[in-house]
Amino acid sequence: MQMGKRPIKALAFDAYGTLFDVQSVISVVNQKFPGQGAAVSAAWRTRQSEYTWLRSLMGRYEDFWQVTESALVATCNALKLPLDAAARVQLMESYLHLDPFPEVKKALKALSHLSLSMLSNGNAGSLHLHHQR
Repeated sequence: MQMGKRPIKALAFDAYGTLFDVQSVISVVNQKFPGQGAAVSAAWRTRQSEYTWLRSLMGRYEDFWQVTESALVATCNALKLPLDAAARVQLMESYLHLDPFPEVKKALKALSHLSLSMLSNGNAGSLHLHHQR
C-alpha cells in the first residue's frame, strides 16, 4: 500500500544553534578575557551539550540555565581564566541575548504560512526573551 504525500502543515526548529547563534557570545567573552572569546565559546558550548546529554542519560535532569552555568565554570577552570561573580553574571546574561543567524528572520517570514514552533531544552524565560527579538 502506497502512502500519499501529505502537505507540510507545521515545522519545528531547535532554538540554540539553529535559530540563535551560540557563538555570538564571543564578543562579550573577549571583553572579559581578551583574545579568548572563540576558545571559551567553543568549549562552553561543547560542555553545555555534553552535560545535557550526560544528565539526560543518567536521569538527573537539570535546568538548561544551570547546565549552561556549570559548563561556563568548568570551561573557565579548564582554561585557567579567573571567573569572578561579576564576570559570571555578565557572561551568563550574554546567553539571554544571543543573536539570531542572519537568515532566520527572512526564512521564518517565508514559512509564516505554516504553523511554526521552537523546540529547546532552554527554559521558558530565556526563550521568551529570544522570541521577543
